[in-house]
Amino acid sequence: MKEFKVTDTREMSQMTPAGSVVKVYRVWLVTQNGSTGTVDVSVDKWNSKDLTAILEAKAAELDLAFTIVL
Repeated sequence: MKEFKVTDTREMSQMTPAGSVVKVYRVWLVTQNGSTGTVDVSVDKWNSKDLTAILEAKAAELDLAFTIVL
């Protein structure tokens, strides 16, 4: 499990390619290595089970460069 800290969350509206407006939650996070980033989470994934997996995957993506050994 990647360690990270959520620094902020916001409810936002986004326009889809078809022109509809959907609600998402934008989450800002910082990893144990100091990487920072955001991820947009759809309303249907905004629950403790799905959100944990989404944030852990984003933290791993952000810290990918720290895992490369030359």
